[in-house]
Amino acid sequence: MTQIAVLRSPEAVAAASLHALGGGFLLAVWESHGTDAPHNNVAGRITPSVNGGTAPLPYTTLTVRTSWGSQRSYAVLRWPGGRGTAGFHDQSGHLLAEAQAGAGLPDFDPALLLGGLDAPARLRVARLILDFCRSTGALKQDAGFVAACRRVVHELSPRPSTLAATALLTDTLLLCEGGLSASFGAVLGVVALTGDTLSPVPVPAHVGNAPDSRGRLTLHLVIERALARPETLVVLIGRNGLACRTVTGATAAQPTLLEHLEQRRGLPAALRQHLTRCLAERGRTEAAAGATAYEMQVLLPQPKRQLADPDRPVGAAVDVAVPTPDGGLFLAGWVHDPHSLTAGLTVVSPFGEERTLDALPHRFPREDVAKLFRTGPGEMHGFAAFLPGGPEPGPSVQVRCELRLGGGGKIALVPPPSPSSAKEACALVLGSVPPAFVTNEVIETVLAPAVAPLHAAHLAARTAPTAIRFGTLPERPAVSVIIPLYRNLEFLRFQLGAFATDPAMAGAELIFVLDSPEQAKEVEHALRGLHGLYGLPMLLLINGANHGYSAANNAGVAVARGKTLLFLNSDVVPDRPGWLPQLSDALDARPATGMVGPKLLFDDESLQHAGLLFQQDFEGRWYNHHYFKGMPRDFAPATVARAVPGVTGACLMMPKALFERVGGFTEDYVIGDYEDSDLCLKVRSAGREIRYVPEVELYHLERQSITRNAGYTRGVAAHYNRWLHAGRWSALMSDLMSRDWAADDAAPTPSSTPVKHKKRKGRR
Repeated sequence: MTQIAVLRSPEAVAAASLHALGGGFLLAVWESHGTDAPHNNVAGRITPSVNGGTAPLPYTTLTVRTSWGSQRSYAVLRWPGGRGTAGFHDQSGHLLAEAQAGAGLPDFDPALLLGGLDAPARLRVARLILDFCRSTGALKQDAGFVAACRRVVHELSPRPSTLAATALLTDTLLLCEGGLSASFGAVLGVVALTGDTLSPVPVPAHVGNAPDSRGRLTLHLVIERALARPETLVVLIGRNGLACRTVTGATAAQPTLLEHLEQRRGLPAALRQHLTRCLAERGRTEAAAGATAYEMQVLLPQPKRQLADPDRPVGAAVDVAVPTPDGGLFLAGWVHDPHSLTAGLTVVSPFGEERTLDALPHRFPREDVAKLFRTGPGEMHGFAAFLPGGPEPGPSVQVRCELRLGGGGKIALVPPPSPSSAKEACALVLGSVPPAFVTNEVIETVLAPAVAPLHAAHLAARTAPTAIRFGTLPERPAVSVIIPLYRNLEFLRFQLGAFATDPAMAGAELIFVLDSPEQAKEVEHALRGLHGLYGLPMLLLINGANHGYSAANNAGVAVARGKTLLFLNSDVVPDRPGWLPQLSDALDARPATGMVGPKLLFDDESLQHAGLLFQQDFEGRWYNHHYFKGMPRDFAPATVARAVPGVTGACLMMPKALFERVGGFTEDYVIGDYEDSDLCLKVRSAGREIRYVPEVELYHLERQSITRNAGYTRGVAAHYNRWLHAGRWSALMSDLMSRDWAADDAAPTPSSTPVKHKKRKGRR
């Protein structure tokens, strides 16, 4: 045990009085006079001892000045019980006071404890007792100590005011409303004394900032419903005082928060923000509280607010504010500021977190704004930005914004709520920037930081697809044919009709993956009828939501039993029977071949695909192109089987084992672009060849389904996917396109000079 040296001074050591607190703790009180003596200057740290050794933690001390000029010191410390000596020492080790403890210490008398002190000193003593108790479990549950705390509170606040219970936040939380003097100062802590328990109130109090005619501020407090009893004292510890309240009006028929807000027609923004944050924080341990915070945002959103008056010198709106799962925030809107008055934008989340933009980046024209303010069509009114941040306590639906002016003024702006689903939010982000103004910088700094986590969240929410079987599927299929379905069902009967008249399709496993579940009944009805007509066995997988081309194909592979996989678009129809074995033979003909693709034709008999290649535009951006696109069906170079850089996913065959080895389709591309070339480049990076098989011909009505996807957004998604694709594969694409892809059946050889390919409009 550490020993504390006791150095006696000529002056008498003060005699401390000891009082029982309960829970194994005691309170020592003594007064010091003769303040000229160094060891009697007790403003510094005081260290207590028990029987000559350092007192065990926890302990606390406080010194205040009395009205007659002396210094009164208080110490709360753990006492082992029985007889002993308690000593109190200054920073130099001088003994300031001591006391002999015996059995049966008296309880402390609040009147004596606080007597001779002015109001600030009395408050400090009360805070010493209450704050120490809040952090000491043995005291919080001690009936004697709680009773003593009640006496201290009543000594300072003999006539408690009331808090009215106004709304039930959850089954366990109650919202109370009352008043507080404007001179009370900041509320530093809240405790509730009920029965024999002192309970810290973890939710901070909210105090308004507009005094009423009596100089009182509105007080709102969230407490445990179980504390709303007649005997409960709610104690607010403030910077300038201590206030005591009782709770009234708590009934079983208490309105919910939403009912209360509808009656009140909303809340002040600061109180709404406070409640949202408190409920979200509580939601970490109580799901109902988090649900209430979310419901309040969704069911009672703030009305959109913008400044769109053509007669005003400044106009502004934030049209899109989309939070991301990792705490980021995507913003898009417009500002009309011909006088350069604006200095930036401040954004406040529903939980009170602030983020600022000192300038509005990535500007672009807005035709609607130019028309409203009668400005030139090329003026850059629009803006888009991404603000990084950390995860917040709960889901954020709607933020508040302030357009800051250079002179200190502010213009309040409220955007509409963010979409509830990550998929809709992702589509909104993609639709916020005109395609002509989507540069790599915009993608890297604005779009990608929002799109990537939103798309990942959408994928993470998927559930296992529902499976419906039509007929008996082959037990050991050689090939599993996987056909994603999304919206476009026009060619399904033609495709299945061609399959039904082809004997070679009898042993194939047909797997349809529906990525638009709203069509489930329609598709099931159609396939059931086509099965009855043709007798073809089929499996239909119905995804819970549209998760994209890659995810649909991967879902089909997950249940496929064939050793070979054929990925086929729903708008691809074979020209003649026997095509499937021909592709399989081409895949098996060379051990190095990892993937094959056929010749695809438009409905006008022109070439749509004779192999896939990669080209760069004048800005160095990589794009996918198809060999000989638009040329006649029998164009001589397109009739030669050969190795190619890649093939289109509209009709692509490969071994299942290789598909699984390279990780399948990459799922972070959005909507439906570049996933197939990404898979081709995975196969290439695994050291396998890809071959074009011209003797197999199919018709392809390209991109019929993708144009029906609202999220495709006029090419912005394609820009994003192209950027993502190039970031992964630029080096390999450059290497592949440096080779001489000979128009014969020989393997390509490296060449220092790239072959010049004719540019043609469109991609795959």
